[in-house]
Amino acid sequence: MVGQLGLEAFRRALERDVDVVVLGRACDTGIFASIPAMLDFAPGISMHMAKIIECASLCCVPGGRDSILGILDDEGFELESMAPNRAATPSSVAAHSLYEQADCYEIREPSGCADLRHVTYRALDARRTRVEGATFRSAPRSTLKLEGALKIGYRALLLAGAADPQFITRHMEIFTAVSRVVRELVCEDAIEDYRLGFRLYGVDGVAAWAEPLAHMPREAFVMGECIAPTAERAEEVIRTTKQYLLHHGYEGRLSTAGNLAFPLTPPEVMLGEAYRFNIFHLMDVDDMARLFPVEVETMT
Repeated sequence: MVGQLGLEAFRRALERDVDVVVLGRACDTGIFASIPAMLDFAPGISMHMAKIIECASLCCVPGGRDSILGILDDEGFELESMAPNRAATPSSVAAHSLYEQADCYEIREPSGCADLRHVTYRALDARRTRVEGATFRSAPRSTLKLEGALKIGYRALLLAGAADPQFITRHMEIFTAVSRVVRELVCEDAIEDYRLGFRLYGVDGVAAWAEPLAHMPREAFVMGECIAPTAERAEEVIRTTKQYLLHHGYEGRLSTAGNLAFPLTPPEVMLGEAYRFNIFHLMDVDDMARLFPVEVETMT
């Protein structure tokens, strides 16, 4: 578990007149809003600019990871990509203000909230945009965002492709039947201590779409995933799954040589320890500096 520090920690470190600052998990905006805060720029404008430029030229057309120049003044800021083929347009900059935000009008940070309700975006030329109007509301209390991950076991994957239209159409019943066979085999002398699941990319791998497909794809990518208490158990389950999914018989099947096409050999991939996100919480804090002390070291 980690705490996500805000711009205050950056500021306390920079005020020690250091050359390099090394921190742990932090709000992305803190990196770019801390120096403007030290120079007494308006916090709403500073935070809005920081929110955009922390992703470099992703706010441009076309978006990319090239450096971006942000010029801040008392009324707003100007943006220009350092890549000549990218343009920071009013539309692209405004769109990026929504990036990773639950609320399209507010950018929430530990110190407060940048309000974007009255922001304007104006093209200075074909590649530069000026932004004005963000205001700031201080947080009523000091809070710290906590993030944590929980180890859930060991992960193994099966990677394959399918091009039989009957396999693709009947994939849900096939996956269910194969899962049942695998359970009978690997749990003959052991408990069912694993989780086995499938995704069929090209049909429903990204999301569980509410509406059915108008036309089935010509081919699809199959990913089987096993989470088990040990790496050996995960490998056992996924290798068994590969064998029985490859040769499972189903209605309308024409070829008995194999249901799957493997992009690599072996098609089973052992990924080691597996984790899931399990803490996303705001904690009230009385003394942020005590949680994030500044230590200065001299390197020679």
